[in-house]
Amino acid sequence: MRNLNSLDLNLLKVFDAIYRERSVSIASERLNMTQPATSNALNRLRHALDDQLFVRTRNGMEPTLFAQSIAASVQRGLREITESILQGLWFDPTETPRRFTILATDVGEETYIAELVRRLEREAPFIDIRVLEAPLDEYETLLEFGYADLAIGRLTLPEKFMQEKIAACGYAIVMCENHAKALGLSDGETMPYDVYMQQRHLHVLPRATGAKHHPVDIALGIEGQNRRIAVTLPHTSVLSEILPGTSLVATVPTPGVAPMKGRARLVRLELPYETERLDILLVWHRRHQLDKGHAWLREQVRALPMSDWNTMQQSNS
Repeated sequence: MRNLNSLDLNLLKVFDAIYRERSVSIASERLNMTQPATSNALNRLRHALDDQLFVRTRNGMEPTLFAQSIAASVQRGLREITESILQGLWFDPTETPRRFTILATDVGEETYIAELVRRLEREAPFIDIRVLEAPLDEYETLLEFGYADLAIGRLTLPEKFMQEKIAACGYAIVMCENHAKALGLSDGETMPYDVYMQQRHLHVLPRATGAKHHPVDIALGIEGQNRRIAVTLPHTSVLSEILPGTSLVATVPTPGVAPMKGRARLVRLELPYETERLDILLVWHRRHQLDKGHAWLREQVRALPMSDWNTMQQSNS
């Protein structure tokens, strides 16, 4: 077999047409080519592949064994190339099958991803979503090499990535309802500073953030050393299982509070001090900027009703 580095891929379209039609003349009509041009293309392909490919019989152009062996791969390859090109030119969320991979923490999963999945089930039944959790220092590689399509979170990445602020939030306290009553506190109140510092704290430090200094620790400064950290966890999603029936107090990003309260008898209390605001970014690689399917997904994320975060923004504006 000859060197294929210079093979004209258009010749494979001629091969596929003749294979399907068993006729050079009919294949010519299908390809909108003249018969001599189609015959010339077939001869070039025969030379490139060092095989007759088709033999003329009374029943038409019969494929050789070699032609039969490559036909399915050629057809699949042409189909995939066509689909890839159309992906960026045309997209209908009600009909187009796509799979997107999104980088997010467990808080992102409970807020953005949970609502996004519900929306896709209603409006885009052929769209599949895969969620990855990874350390922050791996985000650049995953986005750069196409292992992920989008990232949602508190991120800082190079300018080669598109970055858009989609929300902002702070921190709040969440704890067992019975323990709050024992302290004489009700849902929505601000916990007194001295009471806060006396509690047994559950500290959530997601590995995906890559943060060496938690915003709560920064806000408390040197006084934070007096805070007893009884439990340290990488996720907030398990707090609804851990906090009920305990005296533990967790200080978490506000978007994660509502899902936890929906699963367990917990209360939310406001912090007696200010913490750094969290800017939530939507990040993607510049090569996806004009991809219509990707652009549609980004618009869905922007439109998600994050009422808790919006309330935080309004109350602090």
